[in-house]
Amino acid sequence: MKITAIHARNFLGIRAADIIPVTPVSLICGPNGAGKSSIQEAVRMALTEETVRVGLKKEYGKLLRDGTESGSIVVSVGPQANSIVLPSGKITKNVPADERVRYLLDAQRFASLDVKARRTFLFDLMGLKIGTDQVRERLVARGCNAKKIEAVLPLVRAGFDAGAKEAAGKATAAKTAWCTLTGERAYGSVKAASWVAPVPAGAEDPEELASLIAESEETIKVLSTEAGELQRQLGEIDAAARQRAQRANQIADLRAKAELLPKAQDTAARALAERDAFLPKVAALRDAAGGKVAGMPCTCPDCGAMLLFLAGQLAKYEPAQIDPAAAGRLPEYERSLTVLENALKSRITERDTADTAAKQLRLLQDQAAGEATDSADDVERQAIASRLEAIQGSIAQFGKDLDAARASQRAAAQAGELTKRAGQHHADVAAWDALAEALGPSGIPADLLSEALEPINERLAAAANLSEWFRVGIEKDMTIAAGDGRPYALLSESEKWRADAMIAYAIGALTGLRLLVLDRADVLIGPERDRLLYWLDDLAATDAIDTALIFMSLKSPPGALPESITSFWIADHEVGTVREAA
Repeated sequence: MKITAIHARNFLGIRAADIIPVTPVSLICGPNGAGKSSIQEAVRMALTEETVRVGLKKEYGKLLRDGTESGSIVVSVGPQANSIVLPSGKITKNVPADERVRYLLDAQRFASLDVKARRTFLFDLMGLKIGTDQVRERLVARGCNAKKIEAVLPLVRAGFDAGAKEAAGKATAAKTAWCTLTGERAYGSVKAASWVAPVPAGAEDPEELASLIAESEETIKVLSTEAGELQRQLGEIDAAARQRAQRANQIADLRAKAELLPKAQDTAARALAERDAFLPKVAALRDAAGGKVAGMPCTCPDCGAMLLFLAGQLAKYEPAQIDPAAAGRLPEYERSLTVLENALKSRITERDTADTAAKQLRLLQDQAAGEATDSADDVERQAIASRLEAIQGSIAQFGKDLDAARASQRAAAQAGELTKRAGQHHADVAAWDALAEALGPSGIPADLLSEALEPINERLAAAANLSEWFRVGIEKDMTIAAGDGRPYALLSESEKWRADAMIAYAIGALTGLRLLVLDRADVLIGPERDRLLYWLDDLAATDAIDTALIFMSLKSPPGALPESITSFWIADHEVGTVREAA
């Protein structure tokens, strides 16, 4: 920022000021009360609208020189200028506004800030306006867990402390979850990193356990197959025994029926004989009664005579005369014949049943003759049953062993799962701790501070070397300290002034405004004042500044000055150049 002209009329202690800087450094000097600070405040008011002596615009009339009714300020920066008319306060602004210039027009401003304001200013100065996107990038670069970053980011808007506290709380919760899961009384990162859930005895080797289970399953399968075959054999033996028992019952039943055959044959023969003996009597009565006779009358094909076929012989049929007595007895004889014929049918049925039973009996007896006996089957059955019982015992034992092995396998799997879950909790603790550390004072805030402090401290170190003054620096806690560690508050007045001057220069260099305004330079005397002028000359010679305005109380105009420094002497509240006066 190159100030090319300063004009003031009737402003505070100045009646008229027309300063045209022709060199980078302008030394504005005069006796006490001449109006040096009035010029400094005029520049400050024109460029920032900031006043020191009044607080309200309606009070601008108080800024007029005593006995005057109007005044004005014009400050030019390059080809552009800002102007203020008093007492109205009407301002014309053409110079681009820059809030940072306030720290260059008032060298003591930075030191007057509190810690938080200093940090904010430095962050803004270095372009470290960090938002959630920038925080996310820095956290990712530190290797923090992406999901956990997103969980905490909303809180970071309220400040890094809020995010760090949230992450620390999450880490504590994960530690508690780890202790609850593992049964340990306290969490330790080293212990948690190597913690493994205890595995039951016999389940230490998963491969050996799996092999044992497979072998047991195969053995049970083979034994079960054999047991099934033995049960099938026992079933066949039992089925054969049941068949023999059924056949024996059938034989006994058939034998009882077959034993009745001789009697049944005899009874059937007598019934047949009785019926045959009674049949002619009925036929005779029928004939005598003129009714139906036995046989069927028919006509001889040769002679036409009526014939009767009776008892296997043909005889001439001669209708008999109806005998009333015979006709009377015929119904009784007919009923007797029916009784005899029914009896014959019953006897024949009994005979045939007995005969069939005898034939079936012989068949069953023939079948039984070629089969094994119950005693032989009992011996075989006992042997098979004994073998089956032994196999079933083995299956039961292998089953118990298999159940135990599977239980061990499940326990081992559960232990593995427990170890895995504990590891996840441990990983969560590590991730949350890393996030809390990254958001804590020693993490990203420290990085940001370093990024903000390193450039300005480098400039301050360079200024100290060039000016041959003591070194001053801004610490991480935002305190200002001399090179020997003394805090700013304990420095002398002249030491504070030099510290403020170097800080103002560093800010001007870092902002690119390249402006330095130092009031009350007369606090320096002797060699320190010479060092100030040499430093300013070096800054001008190295093109490190565009404009430096130095205000100093002197009893008389200064003597010879470096070519880069032009002095302006205030006499009778008016300003003109010393060289012109000479």
